Amino acid sequence: MSKFLGKKKFLNARGQAALMDSIFFLTIVATICTSLFFFAINYGMQTESQINSFYSRDFATDALKVITYINVVRDGKAISELSPGEPFENDYLLALIKEDYSDKHEMSEGTTHAIVRTLDNVMKPFDASIDYVFYLLSESEENYLFLLFATHDCIDGGTDVDGDNVTACNDLDEDKQDFISRKYFYCKPRDNTILETEIFPYVGKVDSAFGKVTLSDSAESEKQGRPFIMGFSGWVVTSLDKLSTQNLTTSPDYNCLDISLTNH
Repeated sequence: MSKFLGKKKFLNARGQAALMDSIFFLTIVATICTSLFFFAINYGMQTESQINSFYSRDFATDALKVITYINVVRDGKAISELSPGEPFENDYLLALIKEDYSDKHEMSEGTTHAIVRTLDNVMKPFDASIDYVFYLLSESEENYLFLLFATHDCIDGGTDVDGDNVTACNDLDEDKQDFISRKYFYCKPRDNTILETEIFPYVGKVDSAFGKVTLSDSAESEKQGRPFIMGFSGWVVTSLDKLSTQNLTTSPDYNCLDISLTNH
C-alpha cells in the first residue's frame, strides 16, 4: 500500500511539473508573439512615415528646382494675360532674382509676382490642402531677402449657400468652403527666427527643402558674392490666427503686404 501511495505521489509530482513547464512555455510563446505583433505594427507605421516623408521632401525639393530653372515673363505677367501677338521678354526666374539683388538688394514687383505665379502653378494640384512659405535667407547677415507666405483665408462680407453672411473664418463649415481662398503675402519680418518660433511649432508636421544660391552686386565687398539659403516649407492647411490676413498685414512682427495676382 505504501509503495502504491509513493508511486502515486511521484506521478502527481511529475504531472504538476509537466503542467508548470507547459504554462511557462505558453507564457514565453505568448510574450514572443505579442512582441512580434507590436514590432510588425511599429515597423509598418515607421516605414509608411518614412515613405511619406521622403515623398514630401522630394516634392519640396522639386518646387525649388522649378524656381531655379523655370522661364518667366520678365515683368511678372502670366502668359495668359498677354494679348495675341503682344511681344514679351522671358528669362530664368533665378536670373531676375539675381538682377534685383544686384540693383537694389530687394525683389521688384515684377519678380515678386513672377515668383508667386510660379509657385501658384506648381502647387495648383495641392491648392486646397497645403500652405507653404518660400524664402531667401542671408547666411552671413541672417536676415530675409525675400519671404513669401501662401496661406488660406476666408472671404469676409460674402454670403454662403444658405444666404448667411460670412464674417470670419471660424463661421465656416463644410457647406461654405467656396469662401476659402488662397492668399499670398510678401513679408519683411522683425527677425530671422519668425518661422521657427511663431509658425512651425503650431502648424503640425512641416516638410522642408533647402538650396544655396550666391547673389552679388557691384560693391567691392560683394564681388565674390553673398551666400543665401533658398527654402521651401509646406504643411497641411490648418486654422491659425497668426496666419490670418488681419494678423499678417497689421502685425509689426510680420510686416506683410497682400499680393493680388488678378490685379497685376
